[in-house]
Amino acid sequence: MIGYVLLMLLLEKGIFQLDERMGIISFFVLLLPLFCMIRWPDQPFLLYIGFCVMLIGKFVYALTATPLAGPDENHYYEQVVTYLGLGDFLNYAFEHISTYLFNSSAYPIFGLMYMPFFKFLDVSDPLVIITYNSVMLIWIAYLIYALNRSFFGYEQANRRMYEGWIILGLFVSPSFMMMTSLFAKDVTCVALGLYCTHLLLKRKYVLFLLVMLYATGLRDYAIVYTLCFYLLFTKRFKTAVAMLVVSAGVLAVKIGGLGIVNAVLLTAFLFLSPNPVNPENWETNVMYRSMEAVAMLVALAFAVLMFIRYKETRAFYRIVVVLLFAYACTLVLVGYMTVTGRDLEYGVGTIGDNMVRKKLPILPLLYMFQAYTAGWTLKWLKSIRDKRRGIHERPRPVSQIQNGAGHRHPHSPSLPEAGA
Repeated sequence: MIGYVLLMLLLEKGIFQLDERMGIISFFVLLLPLFCMIRWPDQPFLLYIGFCVMLIGKFVYALTATPLAGPDENHYYEQVVTYLGLGDFLNYAFEHISTYLFNSSAYPIFGLMYMPFFKFLDVSDPLVIITYNSVMLIWIAYLIYALNRSFFGYEQANRRMYEGWIILGLFVSPSFMMMTSLFAKDVTCVALGLYCTHLLLKRKYVLFLLVMLYATGLRDYAIVYTLCFYLLFTKRFKTAVAMLVVSAGVLAVKIGGLGIVNAVLLTAFLFLSPNPVNPENWETNVMYRSMEAVAMLVALAFAVLMFIRYKETRAFYRIVVVLLFAYACTLVLVGYMTVTGRDLEYGVGTIGDNMVRKKLPILPLLYMFQAYTAGWTLKWLKSIRDKRRGIHERPRPVSQIQNGAGHRHPHSPSLPEAGA
């Protein structure tokens, strides 16, 4: 597989020199064999459907949207055209990081990831970031599959469906579809958070610290969503509660009761953003993400039913709610610092940043929640169907059987007697 990747990059380098847009198309064509080489669960149909939907989404966004949608995206892209050689950029980046250290800008830090990609291919079209982010998304899907296959210890109704549903969901997710089409760091942050979780579970502590240090340079609270996944897979409910208490305590001291209220609201917004009740969120550019929010709302409603119906699900649902609330407390604190730093008014429901970006690091957990709920819901519906078909009829009393109610008498011969 490594040999194929090297061959693919060398081939793409030549194609990009001829035509950058043609290079983007050929990149995705050559990505399909690589996708097949990865050890996926036994769900080829769902996987290929998800991958094809992702490809279609990439082409749609490439034709209808720009990857330079905001100031951050433009700043990241400026580094591509400002520094003609990778060596020039690396000198700038290391000088900046060593000078500012713990107050470094995310621009040169993120550049350490995408600039080698751009400079190796020798391209300057901002649309090329779609190829980089798509590789990150495949890595995210594989990491979440590997983590669930190796470390998910909660009772499941259908493991095969659960694993396939998660990966399908990540590939067709409108939020990931949009963010992978922007020249932004958010998808890389998700991938690094899951990779740090993998390293921590594998007890590779030195490498974990190095990657986490870099991830923190991109997102100050990278450790929070990394711990959310780690505590979920290790089933450490008490530690998760302790993290929640600390987060809520800091929030209460810093902001007061208003912070706790906003944390509760934000926990709900993780499922319901963008708000599907708002008619403006059903316009063409937001409609698919609103549909995703509706799907999450349906999953949340069925999760409540499954929590009541099956006690085996309660351990999973309890820790997920605790972790999401702890993460929401962190987001509220970050939003509060952003709003007050800009001398703006802070009130009920104030988030302080783009909600799609905020929930993206935890979105794989939401799809785990959705897939887990779907498995148990199908089991519940199947049990209802089976009962209606009479599969689970009560056994008849022994007296009815002995009296021959519809059955041969136990002492009657099974074959006619000779000479009859």
